[in-house]
Amino acid sequence: MNDPARDTWQKPKQVVDKLTIEPGARVADVGAGGGYFTWYLAAAVGPQGKVYAVEIDDTALRIIEKEMRSRGVTNVVPIRAQPGDAKLPEPVDLVFSCDTYHHMKDRVGYFQSLTRYLKPDGKVAILDFHAQGFFSGLLGHGTTKEEVRREMESAGYRLAADYELIESQHFQIFSRTDSTGATALLQPAGARSHPLSVGR
Repeated sequence: MNDPARDTWQKPKQVVDKLTIEPGARVADVGAGGGYFTWYLAAAVGPQGKVYAVEIDDTALRIIEKEMRSRGVTNVVPIRAQPGDAKLPEPVDLVFSCDTYHHMKDRVGYFQSLTRYLKPDGKVAILDFHAQGFFSGLLGHGTTKEEVRREMESAGYRLAADYELIESQHFQIFSRTDSTGATALLQPAGARSHPLSVGR
């Protein structure tokens, strides 16, 4: 789950930088696995923030709990979720999901339901493998970014940013269509930008 080789191709620091997470933010790492991105997100929110490591797998949660003790991290909360319910204890500013979207059964229904855990100006970031190649294409371990975009729009979100940062994955950020904020997220050159309300 936490193979150090991921640091090269997954570019975790660059990914988290694109999320523009404010200190003190509440973030849900949905499908956290063994916590690979959880620790980067915990550093971004700072000691006053909170990262909910959401998992349905008990083994993964035990890995996260062990790593929390090893690292002395106090701003991460493991959450034993259900396949259709993230079980978050409070609304969050950001839902982050990496390598999980293609595993979900009813994705439209899941993200429709997830809005109750997302602040009005919150955002959802999804990284998933491209649906190509042997592993991703033939085994179903991937999606097209158009498919993700279409399903997220059906679930009540709008595209906010589309990054071509990772060769093997697409990386898109969405905001709620009922968002009331007016703050735009400025993207660097090379990113496809769309209006995004930044959560507080």
